[in-house]
Amino acid sequence: KPMGALNEERLSELVERFETFIDPIMPSFMYGSHYSTSAGVVLHFLVRLHPFSGLHRQLQSGHFDVADRLFASIPRTWDMCTGISAAEVKELTPEWYCNPSFLRNDNEFALGTSQDGELLDNVVLPPWASNSPEKFVEVMRCALESDICRDMLPDWIDLIFGYKQQGPESVKANNVFFYLTYYGSVDVASIEDESLRTATELQIAHFGQCPMQLLWRPHVRSRRHVRSMPDLTEMLGLFDLRESSFPSDLLSGAEQSAINDNDDYVDIDSMPISYQLAIASQKSRELETISNLPFLSAPLSSWVHLHAPPPGPHAALISLRLAGTDRCLAIDSQGVFHSFRWAWNPDVSEPHTTNKSKKDKNSKNYNNDFLPAELDADNDLDQADAFQKSSSYDSGCFVAQRELPNFRSIPRLPYIKEGDRPRTQQSLNECQIVCAISRTLFAGHTLLLCLSDGDGNGALSMQFVDPARGIVKCECILPAVHSAAISVIAMDPIAPCTGGGAGGELTIVGSEDGTATIWRFISSQYLPLRPRQRLGGHQGRKICSVALSGLLNACVSVSERRCCLFNLGSGLMLRSFQPPVKSCEEENGTYTVVRTVFADTPAVALTTQGFIVLVCQTTITTKSTVSNEDNATENTKTQITLELFSLEGAHCGSMPLEAFRGIPHKIISISSDGITGCAVMVCCNGGVSIHRVSALYPLVKLDEWRTISGDGSNLLDTKSITFDVDIGPSIHRPVVAAAACSSGVLRLHALPGISEWSEEKKRRSKTVSAAVGNVISKALPAHTIKKTVGNIAGIGTRVIGFGKEVGKEAMTDVKERGVGGFFGNVLGKLGKGKH
Repeated sequence: KPMGALNEERLSELVERFETFIDPIMPSFMYGSHYSTSAGVVLHFLVRLHPFSGLHRQLQSGHFDVADRLFASIPRTWDMCTGISAAEVKELTPEWYCNPSFLRNDNEFALGTSQDGELLDNVVLPPWASNSPEKFVEVMRCALESDICRDMLPDWIDLIFGYKQQGPESVKANNVFFYLTYYGSVDVASIEDESLRTATELQIAHFGQCPMQLLWRPHVRSRRHVRSMPDLTEMLGLFDLRESSFPSDLLSGAEQSAINDNDDYVDIDSMPISYQLAIASQKSRELETISNLPFLSAPLSSWVHLHAPPPGPHAALISLRLAGTDRCLAIDSQGVFHSFRWAWNPDVSEPHTTNKSKKDKNSKNYNNDFLPAELDADNDLDQADAFQKSSSYDSGCFVAQRELPNFRSIPRLPYIKEGDRPRTQQSLNECQIVCAISRTLFAGHTLLLCLSDGDGNGALSMQFVDPARGIVKCECILPAVHSAAISVIAMDPIAPCTGGGAGGELTIVGSEDGTATIWRFISSQYLPLRPRQRLGGHQGRKICSVALSGLLNACVSVSERRCCLFNLGSGLMLRSFQPPVKSCEEENGTYTVVRTVFADTPAVALTTQGFIVLVCQTTITTKSTVSNEDNATENTKTQITLELFSLEGAHCGSMPLEAFRGIPHKIISISSDGITGCAVMVCCNGGVSIHRVSALYPLVKLDEWRTISGDGSNLLDTKSITFDVDIGPSIHRPVVAAAACSSGVLRLHALPGISEWSEEKKRRSKTVSAAVGNVISKALPAHTIKKTVGNIAGIGTRVIGFGKEVGKEAMTDVKERGVGGFFGNVLGKLGKGKH
C-alpha cells in the first residue's frame, strides 16, 4: 500500500475527495503532497548532517526552521505519517538503513527549543532502540532484508516505478498524486506566461516528482533458492535477532549457583590458569550443545592438521593466503616461504536430499528448511534434529601436503629482525617480522604479491612469489618510504569495490614514525614507486595496527591512544577517537586507577557493516591510601578486551577475553558472500574464536575453532598459538578455512558447501579438457598427430640408444684408467679441439 493508504479513516476521506473533485484544467488526485521531496523529506530527515544542514538553512533564509517543524522524534513522525493528516505521506531515505549519524547531533547545531520547552538535540528513538542509533539502524536494515520485506518489494516497485504508478491501476491501488508530480505531464518550455512557468518549475522542484515509469506489467517475484545444506552465515545465525539464538557465556552449574547465591562478583581472570581453562572448556561444551556450529561441532573428517617435518624446532607460520583453488602460501617467523597443496575428496555415496521449506519450530536455533521429504519433522522432532546436524556438514576428507620444491637459495623475505635470544621453540613462536600477502593473483593470475619491511629503517619490500612452488620470482626494495621502521601492513582487494572490473590490491603501511601510506597495486600495470596518500594524526606515536576497506572507501590507523579514520581517495581524516574511558574510584581506604589503551598488536578489523573491531588493554591498579606508607600495597591486573566502535566513533560494546588467550594476533571479517561482514575471527592462543559484529549483541561469541593437535578437546595445551587465518578460495564463496599456527603447523577446515564446490570444479575441468580436445581434433587430423608422434618417438628412441652407448664407453674407460684418467682424456680431447 502507499503511505497514504495505511490509515483507513484517512484513505476514505482521500478517496471521497478524489471522486468529488471537479476542475476543467486540473485532474483529480488523492494526495496533494508527495512521498519524496528535496525539502520536505530529504532535508527534513538529514538536517543534522553536512551538507544537508547547509542546504536547509539556505532554504530557510540562512537559519534553521521553527523547532516544532524540525525532525526531532521518530515516534511522533510515525504518528504523523500514519495518522489522519493528509499532508504527511513521507517515505524513508536510505540513511535509515545504513547511516546512524543522521539521528545524532554530532555537529552540535543549535536547533532551537520547541513550544513545549524541549531543547532539540539528538533524535528521540523508540524505546526498543535503547537510545542507540546503531541498534535502531541495524534493526531497520534487518527488517529491510527480511523475507517479509522481500516478498513485498515487488509490490512497492509496481507503485513507484511500475504499472500501478499511473492509469486505472493507480486508481485501484489508491496511488494518485498531483498531476505536476508525474514525469512528462506538462511541457514547461511551452508555457508562455513567465509567472506561471516559474510557479510550475518551483512546484516540480520543491514539492516532489515521481520517477519515470519503467514497467508496464507486474514485477517478477523472487524465487527462494533451496540448498542442500545451510551456508556459513545461516549456521552461525548472523541474521537472527532473537536473543535466545545466541550462546551465552555460561559457567558450570556449581559456579553459576555460587554467583547466584553471592552478590559478590566472581573474577574469573584472577583464578588459576587451569581453572580458567576448565571454564573455557565448559563454555565450549555449552556452545556445542546449542546448535550445529561450523567449527566446534564439525566431525573429525572436516579438518586436517599438517605438522612440520622433523626434527625441529620449527618457526611459527605467522601469515598465510589461500591461492587459486588448491594452493596455500605461508610465511614463518624467520621469513621463509612455505607452499602447501590441498584438495577435498567428497564422499558421493551419501547425497543430500532436500525438499521445500517447512514451518520453523520454536526450539532454539532450529531450522528445518533442509529436511528431506520422507522425514516428518512434525511427528519426530528428535529425528529431525539428528538429521539436521548430520546434513549440515559435508561428507569427505582432505588430501593435503607440504610442498618441498628444489631451489638454489632459501625463498625468504629480504629483511629479518634478528633477536638476541637463542633459537628455541618459544622464540620461534614469536612474531618478529612485518609482512602481508595479497589475495589477488598478479602476472597472469600466477603470482602473489608479498609486502614486508625492507631494511628496518623505513624501506618497503615488494616480492612476487609463486604459490605453486613457494619461490620468489622477483623482488624490489623501495628505500626511505618512512623515516622509521615499518610496523604493520594490511591489504584489501580492489575488485569488490569496482565490481570486478579492475584487479589489484589496496594497501596501507604503518610505521613507527606515526605516519601511514596508502598504495595501490594494479595487476595490469607496473609496481608503484611512491604512495598515493600519506596519513598522519598520531603525533609521532607508533602505529600498531591498520585496516582498510575498498567497499567503504575508508581506512583505519591505530596507535596507543588514538584511532584515526581516513578517506581512501582524498586522504582526509574523517574522525578520531580514543579508547573507552574508565573512571577511577576510591573506597574503603583503597584507590583504583584504570588505564585503557589500544593494545600493541596488528589485530584490527574494518567490517563492511560500518564497524571497527579493536583490541584494548586495560591495566587496573589498586593502591592503598592508608597513612602508613610501610603497609601500603599495590596490586596490578591486566585485562584484554575486544571493543566495537561505529564509523562515527560511537562505542557500541566490549567483550573481555580469558587471560590464557593472551593478546589477539589477527582479526579478520568473515561472510558467506564476501560483502556482509557480520562476524569476525579472532586469532589468539589456543585457536580462533568467532564473534558477531552487531550493535544489538556486540561481539557475542558464536563459535570456536580449536587449532591445537588432536581432536581439540585438550585446552590445557596453551602452547598452540594461531597467528593468521584465511577463508577461501574466493571471498564470494568461502568453502575452506586455513589457520597459520605455531611450530610450523597448518590447519585446514572444511566449511559448508565444499563438496558441491569440489564437484563443480571437477566438472569445469572436464569441460575445459573436452573443449581443448575438440579444438585440437578439428585443427589437426588424427593421422597427422599419429605421424608426428611416431616420428618424435623414433627420434627419442635413437637418442636414448646413443646415450646408452656413450655411457657404456665411459664406464669402460673409468674401469681401465680410473676417474682421473677418464676426465684427463676428455679434457685433452677438448683442448685439442680448441687448437
